[in-house]
Amino acid sequence: MTIEFLINFLILLLGTLAAGFLAYRSFQKRRIQLGAEPTLPQYFIRRSTYWSGIVLYCSLMAGLFLLLTWQWLPLEPLVTLIVSHLRAGELVNLLYGLDGNKLFPLIAAGIMLFFVGWESPFNPLLILRDSIHDAFAIPTKAVEVYNALIKSRLSAADDKIKAQIADRLLVQSIDAGDFDKSGATVEYKWAHNSLLFDQIQHYADQSSYRRLFSEPSLKWGEICISYNAMSEKVNIWKEAEPHYTKTVNLLKDLDRLTGLLCRLLAAAVVFGSPSENDMWETVRKLGGNVHEARLKHTYKYLLIFAAATAFGVILGREVSVALHNVFLFPDKPLPHFSYTTLRWIAYSIAIYVVPITLVFALRSIAFRHQQEPAEHNYGFYMAIMFVCFLVSTTISTFILELTFYRRDDFNFLDSFLDHARWGIMPALICGFVAYRMDAPASEAEALSKTILSAVLGFLAWGGIAVIFMLYATDDLAIEKLNLRFTLVGTAFFVTGLLGAAARFKTASD
Repeated sequence: MTIEFLINFLILLLGTLAAGFLAYRSFQKRRIQLGAEPTLPQYFIRRSTYWSGIVLYCSLMAGLFLLLTWQWLPLEPLVTLIVSHLRAGELVNLLYGLDGNKLFPLIAAGIMLFFVGWESPFNPLLILRDSIHDAFAIPTKAVEVYNALIKSRLSAADDKIKAQIADRLLVQSIDAGDFDKSGATVEYKWAHNSLLFDQIQHYADQSSYRRLFSEPSLKWGEICISYNAMSEKVNIWKEAEPHYTKTVNLLKDLDRLTGLLCRLLAAAVVFGSPSENDMWETVRKLGGNVHEARLKHTYKYLLIFAAATAFGVILGREVSVALHNVFLFPDKPLPHFSYTTLRWIAYSIAIYVVPITLVFALRSIAFRHQQEPAEHNYGFYMAIMFVCFLVSTTISTFILELTFYRRDDFNFLDSFLDHARWGIMPALICGFVAYRMDAPASEAEALSKTILSAVLGFLAWGGIAVIFMLYATDDLAIEKLNLRFTLVGTAFFVTGLLGAAARFKTASD
């Protein structure tokens, strides 16, 4: 073992440890947001899960630094140069030997360590950190519970809980009718806060929650002081003459108190619920309805879409081949079911079902972080269509270029633009699927209406597919007219069946 090797090893070891340490500090700095308040994630998820994310990110940063300084831009030539010249006492020659090729790896290593610890929206490494942090540290259940509590209606809350609220008030500032008033009124907001505080007090009285309520970031002490002071303010406001400025300021104070209460209560509900069913039952008692609006058994819907796609390819191609052989070119018959059909099935599932799967994932993420209830979010549907267009066209580009064209001079951007036409229909279908998820069918819907809706959806989307496929296949040569005919016919059945299959039920069904 040479002295050069030993020094280079120590430098790589220290640099790798430094990268891991800076990554650890960077990961710890990030906080989640529940409302307007930063929150420590380790109080909402299992500690092992949180530390798994830390270990993964630190390992990736340390490994990236090691690859950079060992393989991609090795520091070994610089170390060898410095050691050999110092050993010979040739300091002047050492300065002449420090050219750009020798110094650039050292500069790159320093920049790498700087980026690991640099907190800036322009830092590309933070995108990776935030992705891992969101996967391991964002407590999705706590976010869902928080949003449910913020959006809950007191009219749906348990009457027994309502009856307990008055006993805890220092000043009687709630009337029976306050629970049913508009959500924008002082009376309702104060009743809502009182309901939340009463439920939190139930957890605070238990010793097993002591660690949670002693956490400074959850501000239990500030909540108690603010709640008691707010009771006096609301009582004075009710007895005084109406005043616009005082009402607006009181509403702001109540909204901030609501955010703190919901954040702490979300932590207590998630922390103290032995099962997910118990957690949602507690939320329902407080008027929340998040869980009832979520789809269940999503894998069944994906299987239905995959089956509809495969059946559409088989039926569409066979019908198109039959029409081609009987009416168009009986002297040049096309073969019926063949290996080509299997390839078309695989291709169709890739460009249709894979983006639809992405729709389910994106909708689930968007729903969990949705702050305000909305029946239809058309901006989200447009974003879904754009993302699915990119995904579907990318898949189509790689499949066609690698299996059909097999060009030696493959250029992704040029090929992507050339195959963009094949991503239009999958993007439209994905947007429609996202829309239908927010318009679930009723269990009481008559069978005749269901069948009629499916038939109309089949015909409508089949007609749209014919129009777009005629455009997409317009450049096919005359001798490939049979291919164009079968492509258009198959697209009619595939897209029509997917449009008819886009029918969902809620979890409450």
